[in-house]
Amino acid sequence: MLLKKGIRYLRYSHDKQSYHSIERQDHVTSQWMNFNKVEIVDTFKDEGYTARTFDRPDIKLLFEFIRKNHRGIDFLVVSELTRFSREAGDAINMVKKIQKDYGVRIVSAGRGTIYDCLDHNSFFMMGLEFLLGNSENIKRTSDINGGIYTAKAIKGLWIQGGPAPYGYKKSGTGEKRRLIIDDKEAAIVKYIYDAYLANVPLYVIKKNARELGFTRSGNSAVEGILTNPIYFGYQYVKPWKEQAGGLFALADHNPIVDVITWNRVQEKMKQPTTEKVIISDDFPLRGVLRCHCGKPLTGAPSRGRAGKYYNYYKCPIAGHNNINSNRAHSQLEEILTWMSLPHQLITEIKDESTKLLETRLAEGKKILNQHKLELEELECGLHSVESKWIKNQMAHDTYHRWHGEFTEKIRLKKAEIDKLDKDQNEVYFLLQTELDKLSDLKHVYISSTLPQKQELLRTVFDSTLYYQNQLYRTTYIMEIFTHNLLTLNEKRLLEMDENKKTGLRVRSGGGDRIRTGVQTYSPKAFYMLIPALIVGK
Repeated sequence: MLLKKGIRYLRYSHDKQSYHSIERQDHVTSQWMNFNKVEIVDTFKDEGYTARTFDRPDIKLLFEFIRKNHRGIDFLVVSELTRFSREAGDAINMVKKIQKDYGVRIVSAGRGTIYDCLDHNSFFMMGLEFLLGNSENIKRTSDINGGIYTAKAIKGLWIQGGPAPYGYKKSGTGEKRRLIIDDKEAAIVKYIYDAYLANVPLYVIKKNARELGFTRSGNSAVEGILTNPIYFGYQYVKPWKEQAGGLFALADHNPIVDVITWNRVQEKMKQPTTEKVIISDDFPLRGVLRCHCGKPLTGAPSRGRAGKYYNYYKCPIAGHNNINSNRAHSQLEEILTWMSLPHQLITEIKDESTKLLETRLAEGKKILNQHKLELEELECGLHSVESKWIKNQMAHDTYHRWHGEFTEKIRLKKAEIDKLDKDQNEVYFLLQTELDKLSDLKHVYISSTLPQKQELLRTVFDSTLYYQNQLYRTTYIMEIFTHNLLTLNEKRLLEMDENKKTGLRVRSGGGDRIRTGVQTYSPKAFYMLIPALIVGK
């Protein structure tokens, strides 16, 4: 009797199977081959590879080995067919090809079965084993995804592998695993959010973040920080079967940014991308100042007759603005000097702000209580939807729609409550501590960082500042800075042009107003200046 010959294929997909799986497969296949007097010609192993595809190094070598040496091989032996592949269709076609083209038959050693693709009964049983393995794999995947959904959406656990998100460190294991704040990295995360809301260009944020110690690589690393909900205490969860996905709160988690900041950043990121502006200390008005035609002015040095270079702001359209930067800067500084607030006016504003505080606090408390009642109603509505779904009183599509709507409304309502729940004195406290700086607006501008300078000008003029006929013009100035507008006009420094159609919005102060002398002012308007005065300090 001629001795039969065979090759073996062993595989495991992950560390939890690892050595013991290979050891068992080696034992089962060796035992079958010894019992049936089949010589082991060679053994191929794929360690740590999934059976979902044939993109595995040793199975490729196995196929090549069969192609070259099939005349001396009778069997391809595996402990069970799932070691060969879990995708029934692809696997059956491959097994048929191996037997039809090379005469090699597959053996399931664990079942003690030699399969024959040319026999209908044997072919049926082989297909059944492949399908059972495929079914087990689908069930296992479903169980894993269900466990992940329960852990993340219901228990609020953070269970991801790999490193912790930047700004955090891992603590604990299993269900006790938590993310704790890394103070040094968290400070950089806060800078990224604050700078983005202060209109600092992304390329500058990335440069400054690296200088502060930001270590994450990749062109979109900063964008990833700005879009990761982990920083305000939530995580994205994929839907599972009929269970809705979306944002779910993390349990026992300390956020790095508040929900208001997070929402403002997401809204800003949805806005159309404006033209990219390269900011430079030599050209602080680039990206802020426009030509009378509406185009943003560029900035570049020009060579004079004597060979010396001078900086100019220029319009891309020939014949329009070509402004010496020294002249533009000195004009602007003189404008800011005249716009500075008199000390008497600052004192009056502080006094009147204090009088408004008690009224504001009482109104804020009423609104806060109303929002809390509305939140309770939304949470009751969500509970009712979930209860009807559990009792099979609601169709899946209806449940999915209502669950998503209630979840999103609850998240937004909590954001409103968080905003109102903050210290109601915050706006007025900042006004009291920062308002004195506005007695010397020129000094505020000169001593600010470049992003702060630009944010200050954007806020005061609502991004409507342009240049025409050797002077600055605008369609908007914050009301409090208009006390010397006539003087600015007479000195040919700045003119208000309310009739110019620029397509830019005009910001209103809104909210409570303070009367000082013959004019009224909105405390909210000053609050808009705070980021320009304190960001980056």
